[in-house]
Amino acid sequence: MMLFKPMGKAAATLTAVNEQLAAAGLAITYDDALMLARRRAESLADSERVEFGIPAVVAIAEAIATSPSLEQGNAASMLAELQDAFYALRTELPVDVPDDEIIEALRNCLDERSDACVMAEMPIAEVMAFSSEYVRAAEAEMDDGYRIVDEDGREYTFDPAEWDYDEQADGWDGERWSDAWSD
Repeated sequence: MMLFKPMGKAAATLTAVNEQLAAAGLAITYDDALMLARRRAESLADSERVEFGIPAVVAIAEAIATSPSLEQGNAASMLAELQDAFYALRTELPVDVPDDEIIEALRNCLDERSDACVMAEMPIAEVMAFSSEYVRAAEAEMDDGYRIVDEDGREYTFDPAEWDYDEQADGWDGERWSDAWSD
């Protein structure tokens, strides 16, 4: 005898999204969850991708729940547009760009532009410029130097263009570079 009915993917998505939207007093319907699941499947099929675990729309809902651009009347359509934009960006961006950075960019872009549909027309770099971490990483990558930050927040840089190789120059701790060489 079965005491409960297993939840379908749409019902699970509905529950998860509504838990995130509850912070702003918003909710979507079961029909909205079905529409989001259908659009997710279409986006994944178009990009020839698979997604494991929790759908991206749950993380998107968490990120945008408190957005001033989100209202009860547009919540489902806004989530659908942002979900489509997420999968489009995810397909175009390198694998090492975390989903959180994409979602941050979508949220900040939504706050500034107030329309999720606009994001589909924007170039990827313009949308991703709304993610502070993505911008910082891109700037560091464009920098020809090497940069690390220690646990205390101190930054150390090394620019190979400024390094002047001299085997007779002092090395670490005052020793000569050539002292370790054996002829």
